[in-house]
Parts: sequence; structure tokens; C-alpha cells
Amino acid sequence: MAKSFNEIFESFTDVMELLKNEQFQKLLVDYERAKKVFLIGYEVHDDVSSIILFEAEGRYGLQPEDYLIAFSEFVKHKENEIEAIAILLNKPKDWNTKVLNELKQKLKESNYDETNLLKAHKIVYHKDAVDIISMVKHAANETEPLLSPEERVSLAIEKVTFGKVLSEEQQKWMEYIKEHLKQNMTLDEDDLKELPVFTDRGGLNKFKKVFSEDYKNIINEINIAIAA
Repeated sequence: MAKSFNEIFESFTDVMELLKNEQFQKLLVDYERAKKVFLIGYEVHDDVSSIILFEAEGRYGLQPEDYLIAFSEFVKHKENEIEAIAILLNKPKDWNTKVLNELKQKLKESNYDETNLLKAHKIVYHKDAVDIISMVKHAANETEPLLSPEERVSLAIEKVTFGKVLSEEQQKWMEYIKEHLKQNMTLDEDDLKELPVFTDRGGLNKFKKVFSEDYKNIINEINIAIAA
């Protein structure tokens, strides 16, 4: 049965009187609360884990192993379509900065950017750093080793300098080149003209004087050795 206005008003008045009562207010503030209990399970061991998932070519939620399998399929299927991959796998003599940039761009367009590839390789192969050349070569052929940038560059410079008698100044320039290659994986004349690691030491003109007429051959040999 619906209450009349007077009955509702009287109920509201009674409630307000109760809420204004000091003893009732004190009871609301000081009433005895249940004690908080925190249990420690000394014999219990919790394992917390997480996994990084990847996206590639419209596929989502790929685990690292599946992401690298997809990358391997991509490299094999695109070898004849993407010139940069074809050069890296079959024509190292044509390897240069332009080709490297094209390779990175084509990979990125299909969600195989270098950052994600590095993460996946670290998880699957437990190697902190793998150079992009090794990633592509290994994707095409699993027998290819996964090298770090430092490892690939050291091997390349050893190959280029093997059997050569270098002057002290030439040896120093090879060290400058090694530091550059760890970050760039190619060397060209524009690098020698523009990058501080070289320009601070005289740039291309100085490089020409140090290696004389052989300077172009040195650049070509380095790029071939890096891509081999």
C-alpha cells in the first residue's frame, strides 16, 4: 500500500534525527571492525610468467617461434620479388647502403621490423644481439649461423685484411670502419663524406690518401665480406 506524503515526511524526519545523533555518529566511526589477516605461505612457490606476442602479415597473436617461422616463409617466398633479399642471398657484390635501407623498409612493411625480429631471436635462440643480415640468411637457410653485429664485422674485416700488410694509419682506419659497420652493416663513399666517425678524421679525402688507389676496392671488399 502506498504511503501518504505525511508518512513519508515523518519517516524522513526520523531518519535525519537519527543521523544527527552524536552517539549514533560516534558508533559509525568507532565501531569495532574485523581484523585484517594476512597469511604467508612459506611453503608455497608462485611462478609468474609472460610472453610477447607478435603481428605479421595480417596475423595476430603470434608466439615468438611462430613469428620466426612466418618470417622464414616470407623470406623464401619473397626472394625473387624483393631485390634486397635476392642481393643479400645471392649477389653480395651488389650489397650497399641503398640495398640495406630497402631491405629494412620491405621487412617493416610486413611487420618484420628489426626491433621485433631482435626480440623474437633473443627469446627463441637466447642470443642478445643478432645482425639483420644473419636474420635473413638464417631465415632462408637454417644452417646459416646467427651472428651478432660485432661477430659479423670482425669476421668481415679479418677477411678483407687477410694477407695484407697494413700501415699503422691504415689499421686505425680499419678500426673506425669496424665501429661504423657495427651500426650500419654497409660502407660507401657518402658515409666517409658525412659521418662524424670519418669526417672528424679527415673524411673521404683522408681515406683516399691513406689507401691510395686501392680505396674503392677496399670499400667493395668490405661490403662483399659483410654480406657474405
